[in-house]
Amino acid sequence: MHDWESRRNLGGELKRFTVAANLILFLSIWAATAKGQFPPAPGTGPGLPETIEAIESARITTRILFVTAHPDDESAATLTYLARGLHADVALLTLTRGEGGQNDLGPEQAPQLGLIRTQELLAATRGYGVRLYFTRAKDFGYSKTPEETERIWGDQVLEDMVRVIRGFRPNLVINGWGGVHAGHGHHQASGLLTPKAVQLAADSSFKLRGSSAEEGDLTPWGDRKPVVVLDLDRSEAPKGYLLPVDDISPLYGKSWREMGLDAFANHRSQGITGFLSSPFLRRGVALQREDGKELDPALLAQPLGPLDEDFEAGNLGVDPLMRTVDAALVAARDAALRLDWKAAASSLVAAGRKINEVPVPSISHQVPAPVVSLARSLKRKREKIEAALTLVAGLRLDALADRSEIVSGETFTVRVDSHHRGEIAGDFKKPVVLLPSDWNVTKEEADSSGSVRFTVSAGQNPQRTPTSAIAILPGPPPLVAVSQEAAIDGYSFTATSPVVQLRATSTRADQIPVRIVPAYTLAVEPKQAIEITARQSKPFDVLLRVHSYATQPGEVRAGLTVPRGWKTDAAVPLKFEGAGDRYARLKVTPPLKLGKGNFKISAYAERVADRTRGDKAEKFTTSLEPLATLPTQLWSEPAQCAIHAFDVLVPANLRVGYITAESEPVPEALQRLGIRVEMLDAVALAFRDLSPFNAIVVGVRAYELRPELSGANQRLLDYVSKGGTLVVQYQREFAWDKFHYAPYPALISPPLPPVKEGSPQVVRPLPRITDENSPVKFLIPSDPLLSYPNKITQDDFKGWVQERGLYFWTEFDPKYTPLLAMDDPGEPDLNGGLVYSHYGKGTYVYTGLAFFRQLPEGVPGAYRLFVNLLSASRSRGTRSTGRKPQA
Repeated sequence: MHDWESRRNLGGELKRFTVAANLILFLSIWAATAKGQFPPAPGTGPGLPETIEAIESARITTRILFVTAHPDDESAATLTYLARGLHADVALLTLTRGEGGQNDLGPEQAPQLGLIRTQELLAATRGYGVRLYFTRAKDFGYSKTPEETERIWGDQVLEDMVRVIRGFRPNLVINGWGGVHAGHGHHQASGLLTPKAVQLAADSSFKLRGSSAEEGDLTPWGDRKPVVVLDLDRSEAPKGYLLPVDDISPLYGKSWREMGLDAFANHRSQGITGFLSSPFLRRGVALQREDGKELDPALLAQPLGPLDEDFEAGNLGVDPLMRTVDAALVAARDAALRLDWKAAASSLVAAGRKINEVPVPSISHQVPAPVVSLARSLKRKREKIEAALTLVAGLRLDALADRSEIVSGETFTVRVDSHHRGEIAGDFKKPVVLLPSDWNVTKEEADSSGSVRFTVSAGQNPQRTPTSAIAILPGPPPLVAVSQEAAIDGYSFTATSPVVQLRATSTRADQIPVRIVPAYTLAVEPKQAIEITARQSKPFDVLLRVHSYATQPGEVRAGLTVPRGWKTDAAVPLKFEGAGDRYARLKVTPPLKLGKGNFKISAYAERVADRTRGDKAEKFTTSLEPLATLPTQLWSEPAQCAIHAFDVLVPANLRVGYITAESEPVPEALQRLGIRVEMLDAVALAFRDLSPFNAIVVGVRAYELRPELSGANQRLLDYVSKGGTLVVQYQREFAWDKFHYAPYPALISPPLPPVKEGSPQVVRPLPRITDENSPVKFLIPSDPLLSYPNKITQDDFKGWVQERGLYFWTEFDPKYTPLLAMDDPGEPDLNGGLVYSHYGKGTYVYTGLAFFRQLPEGVPGAYRLFVNLLSASRSRGTRSTGRKPQA
C-alpha cells in the first residue's frame, strides 16, 4: 500500500497464518494462472510496438530490481518508463502477496485474497513490461513498527530477497520504501531490509538454505561490482533525478505514466480504479542514490559494451564484436519499422551468429569464474535476440487442450497450430509437447490444415510442496507446454507456449492452463455451523456435492467422518458415467449435551478398487471450487464443515436488515444463529418500510461503496428515532468525516498535531488496534449493550484474530457513550471502537471492531457482543418493562 493508502488504509490484516494455509494458497496458485479475467494491457501482444521493444531491449544490458512490500505499492509510472521507455530488463520484487488486505470485489479474505492479488499484480506487470517475484513473507495485517514486522517475518524474507537478487543479478536496486520511517511497518521494514539484502547477496559466506539444481546459478552477486541502491522519492517535491514519466511513448502514443496507470488499474480488489485520479499518482517521481553520490542517468540504460559487462570492472569500452551486434540490431529495428520483416530477420540472425562466435566451454565446477560470468552474459544476450527474432518471424504456437482439469492416468488431446510470416523462409520443425517426467504422448496425428493433434497420457501429479525456487515466483511453470525449433538462414532458435484450454461463454473467453486435479472432489454445505450449548442438540443435515473430473465411469461412497460421540448416516453409493455431479444428504447427530469448542466434520468420497477398470482404492477429501471474485482460479481446501459450539442468547424472532458493500461474511454468520437477515438494496433503502426490522446493520465501507446510501441516510436516522437500532460498522475516514452521517458530530481522523511554522505537517496515523490480544477495558461494565442478552466479560475477547479493530472514532459528541478502551503496546487508549447514543426512541451504534474477521472464524465473544448490539433497542424495552430476555 502506498503512503496515501497508509492514511486511507486499503487493508485489513492477517496475523495468524498456518503452514497448512500457506500450502493451500500455493497449491491454488499452482492450480491455475488464467489470463482471461484480466484485459490485455498495451505492450503485451505480438504487434509492431512489442517487436520494436524486443529489438531495443537486446541493445540494453542494464538490469533493475524494484523492491516493495505489497501488491499496489509499486510505482507504475517508474516501472513502465524503465522497462518500455529505456528498454532495461526490469523486475519487481513484492515481499508479500497482500493477503492481509481487504477485498472490494467479493468475500475472499486471507490466503484466498492473496491468490487474487497475485493474479492482479501479475496482470499489471505484463502491462509494465517487467518480471515479477515474491518472497514468502506473510501479510499479517497493518503493523505499526518495523520491529514487529521483522520479528514476525523472520529470517526467511531476507533469504528470499537474496535468492531473487542472486538469480536476477541486477545492476541497480530501487528501494521503493527507502528512507521511509513512518506509517505501515511493512513499508518501513521493506525499506530497511532492501540494502541489507543487497549486502548479503554479495557476501560469499551467506549460504541459501534448500538450494537445488533447478535454481541454477546463485553465486554471490555484487561482490565484484557493487550494486547501486536507489531510493524512490514520490513526495510533493521529489529530490534527485526526476524521471520523464510524462513524456509520450513514440510507439504507443501515450505517456509512460498513462500506460502504467492502465496496467495499475488491475488492482481491482483494492478499489484502485477509484483512486486513479489521485494527486499522489500524478506526482513527479525521482531517484537518488542511497550512498549520497549523484545519480548518472546513463546507469539506467547501459548499451552493449564489453563482451561481459558484469565481470569487467574497469574497461567498459565497446568490444568490436558487440559494436557489430548493435549495428545489426539497429538494422533490424529500422527494417521492422519499414515492415520489411525478411530484412529484420536477417539482421537479427546476423546478431545471433555474432554472439555465437565467442567460444565458451560447457559450465562445470572446474570452469573459472570469469568464464562462467561470460557464458551467463552471452546467454542473456542470445535470449533477447531470439525473443526479438520470434516476434519478427511471427512465430506463434497455439496449443489448445480439449480440457484443462486432468486426472492422473487419463488421456487428453492437445491441438497445436504453428504460425509464421509467409515472407520468412526457414526450416520450421514439427512442434513437440513438453511433459512431466512420467507423462507421455501416445498418439500423434497431423491434419490437412497443418495442425498436429497429440494424445497425452497423464502420469502422476508432479506437484508437491513448493521449492524455494518456485515459491518466489507468481506461480510455477506451465504443467504442459509445446515448443518448436526453427532455423532461419541456418540460425536455430526455439519458441515455446503453454498448453491451455479455451473456455468461452456468450460474454467472455478465458485461457485456462492445464492443471492436475483429483478424480473426485467434494463441496460441503454448510461449511460452518453454530451449536448453542445451552440448548439441547438436534440432528442436522449435511449436503454433499461430489464432482467427478474423471471421464471414465466410476463409483464412490460419499460419507462423513464425525467427532467421537457424534453419529452420522452410512455412506451413500454414487455412480458416475463420466464427468459430472452427484449429490448426497447425510444426517449428523451431535451429543445431546455438547460442550464448548470447535469441531470438524470431514467429507470423503471413497473409491473401491476395481481391477476391471484399473481403479485403485482411494479416499478423496478435497474441495476444489472457483473463487467467487476470480472464477478462473480454483481454490483447494479440505472438504469440511466446521462446528463452533458456545453459549449465546439470541432474542426470539430477531429480524435484521443488512446493507452490504463487499459481499462480507457477516450476514451469513448471523443466519447461522437463526437470525432472519434480509439484504437491503437501493430500492429497499429508498422506499421500503423499515419499521419491521429490529435492527439494521450498515456493512463495512458501505458509505464509500454504496453510492445510494448517502441519500438514504436520513431515512435510516428516522428509523432510529422511531425506535429502531442502527449498527454502523467501520467506515473509511475520507468517506465519513465530511458528510455528517451520524446523528451527532463524530470524526475518524485524529486531530492535527500543532506544527511549528515552516515544518512539514505530520502524517496522522489512523485509529486502529492491530494487536488482536490487546487488553480491553470495560468503561461501563453494567451498560445494557454489554449485558443484554449476553453478559460480556474479558473471556469474550479471547481468541480474536488479526486485529481488534480499525477506523475507530477519535472525536465524538458528548451525547455518545463509549463502552470499551484498548491500545496497542506503548500507545494511549482508544475509546472510539464501540460507541452508541440514544436518538429519539432508538439506538445508534458505531463500531470499528473487526467483526467481519471474527465471525467467520467462529469467535464466540464476537458473536455474543454482536447479538447485543442488534438487541440494543430491545434492551431498552426490557429495562422499562422488566421483561427477561428470551433465548
